[in-house]
Amino acid sequence: MTYRIALATSAAQPDLDDRGQEILAALRAAGHEAEAAVWTDSAVDWEAFDAVVIAGAWDYAQRYDDFLGWAWRAAAQTLVLNPEPLVRWYADKRYLADYASEGLPMVPAQFITVHDATLDHDYLDVDHVVRPSISGGLAEAFRFGPADADASRAKLEEIKASGSSVMVFPYAGEVGSISLVYIGGEYSHAFGRDLAAEVNGDPAEGRPAEVLTDAEPTDAERALADAALKPIDPANPPLYVRVDLVRTPAGDPLILEVQVVQPDLHLERIDGGAAKFADAVVARIAAAKA
Repeated sequence: MTYRIALATSAAQPDLDDRGQEILAALRAAGHEAEAAVWTDSAVDWEAFDAVVIAGAWDYAQRYDDFLGWAWRAAAQTLVLNPEPLVRWYADKRYLADYASEGLPMVPAQFITVHDATLDHDYLDVDHVVRPSISGGLAEAFRFGPADADASRAKLEEIKASGSSVMVFPYAGEVGSISLVYIGGEYSHAFGRDLAAEVNGDPAEGRPAEVLTDAEPTDAERALADAALKPIDPANPPLYVRVDLVRTPAGDPLILEVQVVQPDLHLERIDGGAAKFADAVVARIAAAKA
């Protein structure tokens, strides 16, 4: 069976980046028709595709409402991966409050909506990070210290004025961090991240810059990452998901984020990563058509 597959990308990168091109090549090598398609292009006939994979829409956070509207319309016409309900739920990091309510060990965070009158928050007296709750990565995060209360409030006010809620959490850049990637519902690989180098980093190629290190998850980290996937409806599973963890000074893992919308999976870090991803795409299409 030959499928026609679109990799949804941004107008800034209509031909995808090198990693997207590798996925296209892997899909084509497997005998399928695959092409890049700009998600904001009204001329694209999404119904003509057997599936649309969100693979290069790095601008989704800047066009949040438009992006969700597009995902909803596209899902009415074809298979969208990741599924639109998951995209809608996980695009705003306020989902983390629900994770915390389930008792999972989390990086503590406070969420301040655009309607909240106060500019004060719980972490003004410690090193902390202020970021939009709708954002694509730590390149959109800003670090402040106990002496920077006015600057922290000003950044919070600026983010609220942009129309986004605000996420504030204690700075943990000096502790260890690891990201675990799942493809097709199965654990695939992991890598470490230098969070200290990422905060206030400049985006590269239109996406948040990530500073990677080699890392393998401990048993405790694997167990916590697996637990982070349990709230996801198994009847509507993701094609891909990335669970970002940090470690306490005692070495215990905490959930920082569960990325279901446009994370960088860093497939280049495993042999045949693009082919593995392409196989999972095809398997998900076949299952949907069965």
